[in-house]
Amino acid sequence: MTVFVKRYPDESNCAAARANHTWLESLNSGVRIPRLLAAHSRHLVFEHIDGTPPDFVDLPSIAAVLGKLHSAATPALAQARLDQEFNTAGGHVIADFVSVRPTIAAIPEAATVAATACVSIYKDANLRNFLITNVEVAIVDFDDLTLAPYGYDLAKLLTSMAMTFGQLDRSIATDALDHYNGALGGTKCALDDLAVWAEINWMLTADYLGRNGYRHPWPTVRPWPAPFASDRSQP
Repeated sequence: MTVFVKRYPDESNCAAARANHTWLESLNSGVRIPRLLAAHSRHLVFEHIDGTPPDFVDLPSIAAVLGKLHSAATPALAQARLDQEFNTAGGHVIADFVSVRPTIAAIPEAATVAATACVSIYKDANLRNFLITNVEVAIVDFDDLTLAPYGYDLAKLLTSMAMTFGQLDRSIATDALDHYNGALGGTKCALDDLAVWAEINWMLTADYLGRNGYRHPWPTVRPWPAPFASDRSQP
């Protein structure tokens, strides 16, 4: 059997990734997640999934998968708050949104949206954490899991796509948002809020520019005007 082995620098990171995977599987979302075949102190063994990396054309399908996953997580997060870590019914602790992203508190636009946003999750939805198979989209990599507002994961997907491949057309971004919201079925993410979360994702990803396939700074490829007053002089 062909497998995929993910290695970790220490036991705590490995244990956290295993717990994240277990919790996501427990949601029974219907989203393709690789089966965990074996767990060791510093590496995890997953089933191998044949697939290809995504491109812009795959955005609607991936966005719908994110919406489906977030919709499945909603009941489990009914008592969660973005500014507090959350203990799940199974005892898994999910980090809060605000304290691990201090940038948010310093930006009025982001802080305002975060103060009233409904709670979902962030699983690091950069494009490299998805595989496109013949019949479905699979999500991979379970290193990171925090609370987040609806749309934050989608914003990470859009920024990572644009920073990798170049200019992101507004119509492509809004089509992805429509597919995401359509899969949510309940709470929706507004386009203005998505733009705010994309900017936060850019701030947290900017240091990787020139590495990991990120070739384009977000301010030069974003599909809408900068949502923050301090950035409106940028392209």
